[in-house]
Amino acid sequence: MAKGLLGGMTDYSHQSFNDIVTDLEREHKNVTDFINAIEGNITKVKSGGYWDKKVPSDFKMIVAYSLKHYKTAQEELAEIPKEIQSEVREHHCKRLQRLSAVASEINRDIGKIWHQQYNGKEYKNEDFQIVENIYCDTRNMAVNLLDTSNIAERLNDFIGKTKVTMEKNQNLGGISNTTFGDNTTIIVGDHNQVKTIQIKQGNFEDLKNLLKQNNVADEDIASLKEIVETEKPDVETKTLGSKTNGWISKMVGKCSDGSWAIGIGAAGKLLADGIKAYYGWHI
Repeated sequence: MAKGLLGGMTDYSHQSFNDIVTDLEREHKNVTDFINAIEGNITKVKSGGYWDKKVPSDFKMIVAYSLKHYKTAQEELAEIPKEIQSEVREHHCKRLQRLSAVASEINRDIGKIWHQQYNGKEYKNEDFQIVENIYCDTRNMAVNLLDTSNIAERLNDFIGKTKVTMEKNQNLGGISNTTFGDNTTIIVGDHNQVKTIQIKQGNFEDLKNLLKQNNVADEDIASLKEIVETEKPDVETKTLGSKTNGWISKMVGKCSDGSWAIGIGAAGKLLADGIKAYYGWHI
């Protein structure tokens, strides 16, 4: 749907990360619909020769250039929402800003060509009416893409945001009765300050890396390793053992001295979810 005069003016400052992902996915569908509409109308006016005989070359060139950019945008808007759900990086913001910058040029140039350089407009001709629709759709799509710079500005707040995933390991000995699943997500950290790592079932090195990323001391990690290798959790109720819970409580208590890379509110969840991912439990 075209945004008209509101293009480039949408305020994304209040939006959550999930809102941004949803908007990018919606914009991907939008640009796909516009591409199909523009190309469909070009095919119509080409079939009778009107496009080649009556339409000025500079207008045809700006439409061709625009379609090329919109197909680039289509690819970017398919990739970026998927990529940022694993990790948000600076290049994602730059790619969105570039889409907006080129769209701004298209919006300016096609308007100038249509109003100042397109001679011989035949408003009563049905083929010309289709050409006018091509102009409207091409310009409206450019206006829509202006908002990607505003999305990029908000997305910049999430740079560094990632997620922890858990992968199943069918060959883990000693935990054969656990229930596990792929792509379990652990949200680590407060607000937008998020650090993550992938944890495979039964792989203590993955759990160790997660803890080290958050400044847990080596001796505390070694203590946990000894506990999880000797203490058996309750796999029926998915309850951690008393020694494991005691270790978590001790670590949460250390948050008060500011030595951790995360806040006290997130510490307990980080530790519990990380250990559960190690065991292969749903989180």
